[in-house]
Amino acid sequence: MVLVEVIQGPDKGRVFQVGDGDAVIGRQSESFPLSDGTVSRRHARLVERDRVWMIEDAGSVNGTFLNGVRVNKSARLHLGDQIRCGTTLLVFGGSGGKQAAPTMDEGKFLDAAIMAQVPANDESVVIPTPEAGAEAIGNLRILYNLMTESASVFNVDQLMQRTLDKICDVVPADRAYILLIGEDDQIIPKASRVKTESDPDQIPISRTIINEVIRNQVGVLSSNAMRDKRFSRGKSVHAFGIRSALIAPIKGREKVLGVIHVDSSVAEQTYSTEQLRLLTAIGCQTGLALENVRLYESAVKSERLAAVGETVALLSHHIKNILQALGGGTEVVEMALRQSDLVKANKAWPIVRRNLDRVNNVILNMLAYSTARKPLMETVNINYILNECVETITAQIDEKHVALVTDFADLPPIPADASGLNQAVLNLLTNALDAVAPKTGKITLSSSFDTMNRQVIIKVSDNGVGIEPAELKKIWEPFHSTKGQKGSGLGLAVTGKVVEEQRGKIDVQSEVGKGTTFTIRLPATPVSTASGDTLRR
Repeated sequence: MVLVEVIQGPDKGRVFQVGDGDAVIGRQSESFPLSDGTVSRRHARLVERDRVWMIEDAGSVNGTFLNGVRVNKSARLHLGDQIRCGTTLLVFGGSGGKQAAPTMDEGKFLDAAIMAQVPANDESVVIPTPEAGAEAIGNLRILYNLMTESASVFNVDQLMQRTLDKICDVVPADRAYILLIGEDDQIIPKASRVKTESDPDQIPISRTIINEVIRNQVGVLSSNAMRDKRFSRGKSVHAFGIRSALIAPIKGREKVLGVIHVDSSVAEQTYSTEQLRLLTAIGCQTGLALENVRLYESAVKSERLAAVGETVALLSHHIKNILQALGGGTEVVEMALRQSDLVKANKAWPIVRRNLDRVNNVILNMLAYSTARKPLMETVNINYILNECVETITAQIDEKHVALVTDFADLPPIPADASGLNQAVLNLLTNALDAVAPKTGKITLSSSFDTMNRQVIIKVSDNGVGIEPAELKKIWEPFHSTKGQKGSGLGLAVTGKVVEEQRGKIDVQSEVGKGTTFTIRLPATPVSTASGDTLRR
């Protein structure tokens, strides 16, 4: 005598005893009557042959399924097998009142594996079957949505978590994990979802099952993993009571990158071959998406390293030129001092001082551009900052014999970062000085107040060579210089960054052969009360 328990459906909880001989499952069965309207009057038969129980479909309308696989001919039954008739799910139990579910003591049943496999290769697609055409079409839609979503993810952790979320939406499970193969074949958890609280450091997954999937590159459906003879040595299978599991490899173009693992220890849950096909197809798609993300991350890293290398090369070349000039100036000063020739020393000293200023300016610009800084806003009179810039550059102006004209209007105090603004204006003045010709050059620094828009306006104009129209859009890019060996290409990039940090705007107008004018507009309202300002230039 064996027991068969209904675990899902209208008759849930009923237990039927099946004696010797045949037993019919159906609505009009005497030995096994069910009230489920989706069950045929004579749905399936349980047949005992030489102490071995078999199940056969009796020509039912909705079909009979054993552990998720449709029964087309006689199939052998084992303890713990799940039988589905219509919407009713039954468990084939033990004899003489034993538990319906198998235990570790049922070693004689370990050689009775209930398995389905799907290869993980280029042919791993969800193909509609006569029994599940609508489900397969739905699975194709799921794959399409997953492909669309994964195309916009460029981070491995985000991709794995989003993929697992999608899996859990379509495949019910007590536990779901995505694990990737790391160095030395280590299995690294990347995403997980569990219905009940558990220790995050203890992931209940059988390495035995994972090895089977990775070694053969197949998706595995185990309706009762505890009875699979290949998994009989895997302690975690028994320790965690995995009764129904789907495991699919995450397969890249050439090798397995990891596995997707979903399982359920609840008797109400059983997986089907359609779900195995879907999970295996998701595994193949996830493998390709994972390789694409890793290629993207590798390319980004390479680009960053290349950018760092280019930056170092540009700066080192520029600083080397400055140091060469600085070395020449110091040699002349040292020679003059040994000869006690102060006239020669006084003539050489401006060269030293000018190149020291250039090195200092390059370093300050490099630090200002490469580091994220919060402007130190203080209420200041902008004219004071402009006068400091004039005092700093006067010696260079005089050395080149050009004119510097200042035109400062009366300004109200406004919130500004004095240090950053000083550096920005000084960069503009230095550029203007490089652009004008000796003796005939003219630079104008002016300030005014726009009462209508409540803005302080700073202008730096020159009558230099001007900027080509094609170059105007590039001047704000770091390391782009129109001065050749004279410039580092950081001055205008830093100036634009400083102005934006203070909620200001900067514009440029230039005409080749006639000169250039840079205009800075700074809001007169404090940051806390300003509204509607945008950071742009």
